[in-house]
Amino acid sequence: MAYRNEKIGLDELELIREYAAVFGKGTNYHYYIFSKGGFTDGLLQAQERGEVQLLTLADIFE
Repeated sequence: MAYRNEKIGLDELELIREYAAVFGKGTNYHYYIFSKGGFTDGLLQAQERGEVQLLTLADIFE
């Protein structure tokens, strides 16, 4: 994962899930993704399904 000014998509969520499967302990994970550039529609839909929590800089500083 890298810090960039682009929208983050579902591929980043899948990467985090892969990391959790390899390095995590347990079966219940909470995924948080932070972005300066926003999120793709697919990732926003994943948030609506409760799969991930998405945060922008504005969310952090509110």
